[in-house]
Amino acid sequence: MPQARELTTASRRRTSRTMDPQDSHTDYSTLPSSGESSSETATPPLESLPSSVSSDDEAKRIEQNFRRMAILFGANHGCVVACISLATARFGSVGAWQSGILYLFYTGSAMFGSTYFVKKLGGRDGLLTGMGLYCCYVLAFLLATLLPESQRTIAYIGAAIGGSGAGFLWTAQGSYFATAAAKHAEALNQPVEQSTNSFSSVFAFYYLAFEVLLRGISSLSGSVKAISWTVIFTVYFLVAVVTTISMLWVQKFKVSTPNSNESPTDALSSNSTWWYKSTVTVQMLFNEPKMKYMIGLNAVFGFANAFLNSYVNGQVVQTVFNNDNMIGILTAGQAVLAASLTMVFGHIGEKFGKGTVLILGSISFAFVAVPFVVFPTTASWSPIFLFFVYAMQASGRATFEGPLKSVFADFFPEEKEGAFANIILQNGSATALGFALSSGYTCDHEASRYCIRFHDGSLHNLVPFEWMVIGSAVVAILGYLVAASMHEESKRNFVSLPQEDVEEEQERNIV
Repeated sequence: MPQARELTTASRRRTSRTMDPQDSHTDYSTLPSSGESSSETATPPLESLPSSVSSDDEAKRIEQNFRRMAILFGANHGCVVACISLATARFGSVGAWQSGILYLFYTGSAMFGSTYFVKKLGGRDGLLTGMGLYCCYVLAFLLATLLPESQRTIAYIGAAIGGSGAGFLWTAQGSYFATAAAKHAEALNQPVEQSTNSFSSVFAFYYLAFEVLLRGISSLSGSVKAISWTVIFTVYFLVAVVTTISMLWVQKFKVSTPNSNESPTDALSSNSTWWYKSTVTVQMLFNEPKMKYMIGLNAVFGFANAFLNSYVNGQVVQTVFNNDNMIGILTAGQAVLAASLTMVFGHIGEKFGKGTVLILGSISFAFVAVPFVVFPTTASWSPIFLFFVYAMQASGRATFEGPLKSVFADFFPEEKEGAFANIILQNGSATALGFALSSGYTCDHEASRYCIRFHDGSLHNLVPFEWMVIGSAVVAILGYLVAASMHEESKRNFVSLPQEDVEEEQERNIV
């Protein structure tokens, strides 16, 4: 509840210390980011809406537009993840390095630049730019297949372009998601956490459903003789291009223009400079107390994802099934299960809290690696073991693609571009490191059951990588509990002031 007008100066100072130093008396959850205009990022009060448009109609319009974005995003990104899962199987060591370069540039663009451009372009155009660069990554697979003598060069250049696009894309997606959820919540006059929970489930469902469809296409090569890899990569490229162009029909959020009446103090404030906008990701990582505790949740997915896409897809599937065409079926099945679980986890989150879902997801990621620690000799595996591994990855992914991003929107509403870019930075760094470690430590004592012979005849010990996946899951759970405790504490300590007190404090700050 607002404080009385007689609030003392001392109590004001105590209150301001519990809030963000950028504006000690502002509720950031109701403000637009610096990259989008206030008319777009916050729904006007219900009484200001035209009489012919009800709040329910406005909420439905927002949700339909968000679904349109999620469908196009899911189809475009589905082409990319299908290619990622095929990189090592199709191009061998070149594919492994290609994936590492992809995630390296993905992380780099999140650290420097993506937040600036998304703030300048706005959410929709940020999505459009990222999806356009993704098209170049998919095209690289087609060209590398047609021109095998230039495979390495094409693959690496495509990975660098695609990785940069991924940084733009996911930062823009987070900004668009948080803005749409805030507008939806205000239209229905409900807590924003309800809208972020429902929107995260919607996005995760479409995202994973299209991944199912597009990954499944890769299984047609070999099973249908007339369909070659050239045809499959051509289909992926065309889908990526069409969905990118179709994004023009998604509602565009206007970019705010500088206010001519802005005071010199506001113009020089740290959150309005190009340097702040470009490096806000790193600044949040070091200066936002909760952010460092969220690293584990992003890292565990990165490590598990790299482990599955490099070692499991590249070595184990061929060993167990003696057919690498099963990769498409297994990864598509994983996405089917993940898409189904998004709705289940959505209901669990409503009843038991999003934290419960994130803890379950971290445990699932740990069990992607546990079977390889207990039974390292995969030559003796039955398909049941491999199905279990993919099911655990699916369970973890269902929590990462939906509830985790919903929690980031709840925890960091004041700087959504920087918050979602941190997901990229943390997850991308872990994934890049994971691909770099994908071949494990070399070994020369084949008598040990942990010294695994790869298809090229080399010997590798993957135990350190496997324990890295398991250990990061433990760190993820403990870190989340600390961050959630800090978030709840900040909510209890938050005290809002009447508008006249806010104006008085702002005047004092300017002086």
